[in-house]
Amino acid sequence: MKSIRTLILAATMVCPQTFADQKSDALPELFGQLRSADSPQQAVMIETEIWKQWYERDTTLGGQDMKAAIDAMTSGRYTIALNLLNSLVDNQPDFAEAWNRRATVHYLLGDFKQSLSDIEKTLTLEPRHFGALSGVGLIMLQAGDNEKAMHAFEQVLEISPHNLGAAKSIKDIEKKLGVTI
Repeated sequence: MKSIRTLILAATMVCPQTFADQKSDALPELFGQLRSADSPQQAVMIETEIWKQWYERDTTLGGQDMKAAIDAMTSGRYTIALNLLNSLVDNQPDFAEAWNRRATVHYLLGDFKQSLSDIEKTLTLEPRHFGALSGVGLIMLQAGDNEKAMHAFEQVLEISPHNLGAAKSIKDIEKKLGVTI
C-alpha cells in the first residue's frame, strides 16, 4: 500500500496548481484528442491539460481552499486536507475535483468505503474522470476483487487508450490470475 500511496501523492504534486472544472468548454475537444492520441507521451500531455481544466477554480469559488487542501495532502496533513475538502464539497457540491480529492484523502486514510462514495459522486458529475476510475481500480485491488478492478481499469482505457497506469494494472491482474493473451 505504501507504493500506491506514493504514486497518489506524486500525482497530486504533479497536477497543476491553477484552479475551470468539469464544465470547461475545452474538455470535449481534449477528450477527443485523448482518445485519438498517437502515443502514451502525447496522452500524458493531453491528460495534463484535462487535469488543468478540472482544477481551475477562481479563488472566490474555492480555488484557495483547493490549493491549501492539495498542499496539506502533499505534506501528509490529511486531517487538514479533509477538513478543507469537506468545506469545499459542502459549499460547492457540483465541483467534481473537490469530491475526487476528498476521495483520495479517504483512500490515503484507509477509509475505502467513504472513498468509493466520493468517487461515485465525482463520476456522477464527471463520468470521464479517469483519475476517479483508477481510484476504483486501486480500491478493488485492495479489497481483492480483481474482476471489479479490471473493469475499472478497462473503463480508464476506454477514455484514455494509452493510459500506462491502467494498462500496467490490467497486465498485473492478468498475470496474477494466470490469464494469457
